[in-house]
Amino acid sequence: MKDRPKITLLTHFEELRRRILIFLAFLFVIWAGLFFQFNHLVPVFLRPYRQAFPGQNLNLVFTSLPEAIMAALKSTFFLALALSLPVLIFQAWRFLSPALYPEEKRLMRRLLALASLFTAGGIFLAYWLVFPSLLKFFLGLGYTHFEPLLRIQSYLSFLGKGVLVAALVAQIPVVTAGLVKLELLPRGLGKKRYLYLLGISYALGLFISPGDPIGQLILALSFFLLLQSGFLVAKLL
Repeated sequence: MKDRPKITLLTHFEELRRRILIFLAFLFVIWAGLFFQFNHLVPVFLRPYRQAFPGQNLNLVFTSLPEAIMAALKSTFFLALALSLPVLIFQAWRFLSPALYPEEKRLMRRLLALASLFTAGGIFLAYWLVFPSLLKFFLGLGYTHFEPLLRIQSYLSFLGKGVLVAALVAQIPVVTAGLVKLELLPRGLGKKRYLYLLGISYALGLFISPGDPIGQLILALSFFLLLQSGFLVAKLL
């Protein structure tokens, strides 16, 4: 008994600090790589606009000296953060894994693989489908009556934050499936629980899009489908 190593609270904090530093180092490397390749990424950033308005040039403007470089820094940071989400989840799993049972470790490995897959899928769908539709919706009325002068920071921040949100939202089915497999959520939903699920989905839509009933309904339906898909994923694990 005397030879057994003692695991103290300080040991846990040191391990948590190490995992956070590993994630931050990975995030910084990805961010730096994306920033130095920003000139090559500009056509990629402009593609959703060109899909929404084919044959129409997008003239982005900046109104202050540091705006262009700050827009590049912010957009590449959000993109790097979205791409680093699987690494963050992996480091969290490595921190928690000593306290897990073998079957729970196997479950977490499968969930980690799904998280990476859903992250890529969420970014792909947002980039190819959601962003062009949103741009057409937001800019269509303006193009009918006015001449657009979009600021580079506004456009790139929209894309960067959108990619991050898409990556985060894509984790909803994975989290839901994990909670079901850990028996923190019921496997089946009765009529009453469906109403609860609809209420939670609409509350999320109301929080994200206050004052916009149509946007709230679209978001509520999206969240409901994502939550419901989590129960389906749990059956396949």
